[in-house]
Amino acid sequence: MTVAAIAAQQVQGPGAPVRVLGPPAEGTASRPTTGPAFGETLADAVGRVDQAQKTADAQVEAFVAGETENTHEVMIAMNQAELHFKLMTEVRNKLLDGYQELMRMQV
Repeated sequence: MTVAAIAAQQVQGPGAPVRVLGPPAEGTASRPTTGPAFGETLADAVGRVDQAQKTADAQVEAFVAGETENTHEVMIAMNQAELHFKLMTEVRNKLLDGYQELMRMQV
């Protein structure tokens, strides 16, 4: 029995199931991940923010040129682009906070 298993049994009491964290047992393969990678998801989100900004810019240019008279659509597109950008900024801030917290951890 390992030291970790003995310590876990002392803390949890005798007869309690012992769970020891560590690397997987030999011969067991890790399960492949499904879905897109984190980098792909992040790049897709940045692309959507960029597309929202471009759409808003195009609508503002069309409004200024007199091609469009519907101010509601222009304002909605501008607000959507602003919200997309704010969300992206908040996600970036949370990622940086998480990274900084990991860097502060003592090993």
